Amino acid sequence: MSFFRRVFSSDYRAAVAAEAAGNVDLAAERYALAGEHEGAVRMHLARAARAPTRQAEIAALRDALRWAGEDRELEKRAAKALGRALWENAKAEGIATERDRTKIREAAELLIRGEDHATAGEALESIGDLQAASAAYSAGGLVEKMEAALTKEDERESKQREESDAFAGYETHMRVGRRDDARADLSRAIASAGDKAGEYRRLLDQLDTALLTAGKVELRRRGKPAIVACAADKIVLGRDALCDLALRAGGVSRQHAEIDRVGDHYELRDLDSRNGTSLAGLPLVGKVPLVGEGRFGLGDELSLEFDARDGQLILRVATGLDRGVALLAGADGARLDLTPLGVALDIVFQKGRPLLGRGACREVTFNGEPLGELRVQLVRGDRVVADGDEIDVG
Repeated sequence: MSFFRRVFSSDYRAAVAAEAAGNVDLAAERYALAGEHEGAVRMHLARAARAPTRQAEIAALRDALRWAGEDRELEKRAAKALGRALWENAKAEGIATERDRTKIREAAELLIRGEDHATAGEALESIGDLQAASAAYSAGGLVEKMEAALTKEDERESKQREESDAFAGYETHMRVGRRDDARADLSRAIASAGDKAGEYRRLLDQLDTALLTAGKVELRRRGKPAIVACAADKIVLGRDALCDLALRAGGVSRQHAEIDRVGDHYELRDLDSRNGTSLAGLPLVGKVPLVGEGRFGLGDELSLEFDARDGQLILRVATGLDRGVALLAGADGARLDLTPLGVALDIVFQKGRPLLGRGACREVTFNGEPLGELRVQLVRGDRVVADGDEIDVG
């Protein structure tokens, strides 16, 4: 604005008077009406400095940027001030959503226009945009900061690859029944994860809950009695749901009797039950070995048939509500053939974990996929169909 236009402009004179009186709002308005951009920007910056709230400050700085027009120096001053205000406001409010990240990007763009490349890079790093941050540092000649951001980006990409590979391994191992390997891969994914760590931990909790590690698995056949396979050194029989063979009979105690595996044979003893245990019609006293075939009773209402030979034991519930339910026991690492119990599958326990094999079955699917020759590690919730026999793993 020329000297003579200033002299004869009533708006300019009113702006100067208002500025002298400290009325920055009126001064900004009058400078704008007079077309005096530098004065308008200066007054809007003063408004921002006096603003009672952060939002009022930001509004004043947006006015300053708008009145900077094409004047590069004015634009730089206004953009830098607005960018810093937006960045400070975002830090105070927290950065959690995509909307918050959009605000950070706007602040960074303004800071770059204001040639405050260090603060722009810092803002971009806060939302994980390390490539943009390194570009901001580079534009400002901040070589060390640029190299540090690029190093962080390389490390992050490496972690992302590790996370992706680990989760892919988890999914593959879950599908083919290698659950311990799946757990190891999921733990590896958690160690490398960023935003998805919570989801991976939820999956790990689900897997840990489903894992069978105590040397016991229950196969619940649709429309047929259940089968329990067991490789524990002690087999507890009773009404309690936590017993190895849980039995629904009123005369059976919560923990009624116990069978110990001693070497390659089994011994039965009563656990001070209310109604006692009998073998061959005689009350049981102390420990009695189970040899060959026979029958023993728990109380007066329930009896079980046993077949003990070659280091393995088969129990069948002969009377009561659980009639037909069977238990097959053997040593950890021994092959337990389920054929005598009506299913041509087999199970091997390794460190308490049940590994299912197709045995003599012609057609087996495991969780909807054909089961090959390799064994699969069972967990709760698996579903097996063996020659048409539908089995849920519990």
